[in-house]
Amino acid sequence: MKWKVLYLSSLILFAIVASFSAITYLRLIDNFERERDVQHQRYASEVEGLIKQLSQDLHQLAEMIPFLEGMSTALLRGQGSAITDTFDHYWMPLQLNKGIELVRFYGKSNQLQASWGDPDADTHGETMLDWVREVNSLEQPISPLSCARSCMQFVVAPLLVEGISVGVVVIGISLVDAVLGFKNISGADIGLLIREQTSSPQAMGIPSWRVRIAALTGREKNLAILEKTAEQYPDLKALEQGVQISLGGHHQQIRLLSLRKENPASTAQFVIITDITSTIDIINGLTWQNVITGLVGLLLSVVLLFSILTNPLSRFKHIVFALPLLAHSNFGKFRSSLHSAGKKQWLRDEIDMLDETAVALSHQLETLETQVADRTQILAGKMDELSKERDFITNLLDIAQVIVLTQNIDGRIMMLNAYGEMLVQYTEQELQGRPFIDLLVLDNDLQDLPVHLEEVRFERRDQLRHEANILCKDDSIRHILWLHSRLTRHAASDPAILSVGLDMTEHKRTEGRLAWLADHDPLTDLFNRRRFQEELEQMLNLAARYNYSGALLFFDLDQFKFINDTSGHQAGDALLKMVARMLLSSIRSVDILGRLGGDEFAVILPQTTPEGAIEVAKNALAALSQGKLTVNGRTHKASASIGIALFPEHGNNVHDLLAAADLAMYQAKEAGRGGWHLFSNEEKTRERMHTLVYWKEKIEYSFLHDRFFFYFQPIMHIKNKSIDHYEVLLRMLDNDGTILAPHLFIPAAEQTGLIHAVDHMVLQKAIALSAGIQRRGYNIRFSINLSAHAFHDSALLRILTDTFAHHGADPSTFMFEITETAALEDLPAARKLMDAIRMLGCSFTLDDFGVGFSSFYYIRQLPIDIVKIDGSFIRNLADNPDDQILVKALRDVARGFGKQTTAEFVESAATFALLEKMGIDYAQGYWVGTPAPAEESAFKDYLTDEEKEP
Repeated sequence: MKWKVLYLSSLILFAIVASFSAITYLRLIDNFERERDVQHQRYASEVEGLIKQLSQDLHQLAEMIPFLEGMSTALLRGQGSAITDTFDHYWMPLQLNKGIELVRFYGKSNQLQASWGDPDADTHGETMLDWVREVNSLEQPISPLSCARSCMQFVVAPLLVEGISVGVVVIGISLVDAVLGFKNISGADIGLLIREQTSSPQAMGIPSWRVRIAALTGREKNLAILEKTAEQYPDLKALEQGVQISLGGHHQQIRLLSLRKENPASTAQFVIITDITSTIDIINGLTWQNVITGLVGLLLSVVLLFSILTNPLSRFKHIVFALPLLAHSNFGKFRSSLHSAGKKQWLRDEIDMLDETAVALSHQLETLETQVADRTQILAGKMDELSKERDFITNLLDIAQVIVLTQNIDGRIMMLNAYGEMLVQYTEQELQGRPFIDLLVLDNDLQDLPVHLEEVRFERRDQLRHEANILCKDDSIRHILWLHSRLTRHAASDPAILSVGLDMTEHKRTEGRLAWLADHDPLTDLFNRRRFQEELEQMLNLAARYNYSGALLFFDLDQFKFINDTSGHQAGDALLKMVARMLLSSIRSVDILGRLGGDEFAVILPQTTPEGAIEVAKNALAALSQGKLTVNGRTHKASASIGIALFPEHGNNVHDLLAAADLAMYQAKEAGRGGWHLFSNEEKTRERMHTLVYWKEKIEYSFLHDRFFFYFQPIMHIKNKSIDHYEVLLRMLDNDGTILAPHLFIPAAEQTGLIHAVDHMVLQKAIALSAGIQRRGYNIRFSINLSAHAFHDSALLRILTDTFAHHGADPSTFMFEITETAALEDLPAARKLMDAIRMLGCSFTLDDFGVGFSSFYYIRQLPIDIVKIDGSFIRNLADNPDDQILVKALRDVARGFGKQTTAEFVESAATFALLEKMGIDYAQGYWVGTPAPAEESAFKDYLTDEEKEP
């Protein structure tokens, strides 16, 4: 192990030394490059300063010329010969002392007057003439730099004599002096390179760079350096950032210095040659010094690490070889081995701590081994406790309120719990070995049960659920819901099936009560409208089949609303019960009596004549006249108007026959209450046509003049005590200002085909109102009643979708109420339309829930969200225990299907409190709020003045 540690440590230390040396070298090179950049900037500043100094000297010389003796007179005369004669005396001193290479005088007309100096200056001729024109024009001096065959600094200055411009003087000096000055100042070698398109064999230059060397310090040495540089870097641009070469054991840095700042069009460049040999040698020396130092340190570190690790690792090895003693529980030998491994160290280290930890571990393991033995004894005690718990579970099975029994592979009972013995009144011993199937009362629906039980016993299915009646020892029948589960058998004597039975007898009785309530009016125990219509339809079918006649008596109690208003609903309910008893006593046993709703009753008289029907009506009226009801000191008499319709003479279907009896009843009321009237076909046609034409005209007039408007009745969220949404109730405004309820005009709209237009109008007005409220930042939910004809309206879905899109309304703020009657006509079409509307985001409410047993079917078949419990169960809820039981059952059914519930006709605080206790979700009724127009509603502040108008 120590060799691995040494090897890895050496690699790490070597990597550190190498990295440190590389980083040090790179930092030195980086610092060197930065210093060279700074030095290059300094060189550029020095060259720029030298050129500026030349320019300033030339400017001073140009300003002195007019003041030289005789020059002002010669310049004023403007004659070249005079200027030549006068300036000849000064030319030689200027050339020798100042290094002036060219002087030219030009007149005001830009003509050359006199000239001295280098004949090569003619290469600047045309350019020089442009300079002269510019200075003559602006009378301002300029300092151009020009490099043609040689680089010269020029000054072109106006000549002023006594404040008068007499011409221009051009003075030129070579930049060679600047090159020599730079060498003296900086100590670095410098050269002046001039670019040429073609190289001259006579001139000194670098052909690959296409430059001519105009000046160069240390010519022989530096020319060789430049030629070597040109071989390595044929592209002159590479020198702009500086390059390094080695020549003759020396390191040189070559870098260009451009003159384009002084003259952007210049073809000349300075090249600076610096000897950096000493700096490079210092960098290399420091780098090797770091490497050698690091390697020596690495060697010393390895030797030191080896000496440190040798002893601890030997002790660690001894501990490792001693560890197997612990596995064999030789704890004492393990500890003595560790203590004899070496003497106590003066300075504690990790191996000493490991030694002590190993000793402590041996003590702990020895303690744990003792504890394991103790806990083995404890586990034996726990097994006894588990046996007791098993006995407890057995007792729990006996007291569980379900039948628990087991069957063997042959289907015979093996075990029965105590509750099962109590329920079936057989003991376990009496049933052991008896076939389970013998306990059941098998009807036609359970003929396959033995086969299914056999499938469970022989592991062809895991579970079986069914309901069956069980015959108890006292011959009583109990209805049991059974769940049979297959058990895993490990021996032939093990049970094969676990059967658990839940007693559903009371539940079935309640279900039977609900079924009875689905067909009966809970107040009078008579057939309700749905069941009565079914009976009437059966009677009409029998009459048509066997060719006999019958009659329908339609009763409407007189002044029933007055009794309700003056003595309360309890008095009205008492009167309804009394009337039901009197009518039952006045008709034949074969006659069928039902309450159609409110204060309306009807009687079917099979196999009777018109005279017989009239006689029954008279007897009923006579019986009712004997009835009296006294409430709070007020005495009310029972009275009714009876309409008589014969079948099949006045109608061969339920709708027509009820309509005929209804019309006859109204005839009886018009003739004076407390009488009867026999319908005739002539009255039927005349009355119906009159009514339809009358209401059709009213409906069309209301469409034309916008006489339809809404009432809104609030619906409260019971738990939050806040208004959740509003039911939209349609109203018609008559010409005399009377507000007409929908039951007056909707039947006519249905029969005349205007019902679709009414549906469309209601949807469009309600959606437009909701969208306006939403645009003002508020959110109100509306519940709208859909007619039965809406499910046959092919345009309804399109109009609904287009209206939502047109107004930008939120579909989730709308719910639609339907009745089971509306869905009954075409269930698939109803479900399809409802699914499509719910896809838009709307929801649905099933109205009049509970009045018919079929409501339980539709709550499962239709995509509804809320069920509205019929008001007949709510109105007397606080005083009627039967209604309370029924409402709880309806609530449980709705909740079981995941639906919310709404109670309508909530007219008292006591009723509201009961509904809250029962867990009903919403409440609607006069106690919550009466229907009101928009301008009187709770959301009136959210409306515009136009929306408030009816």
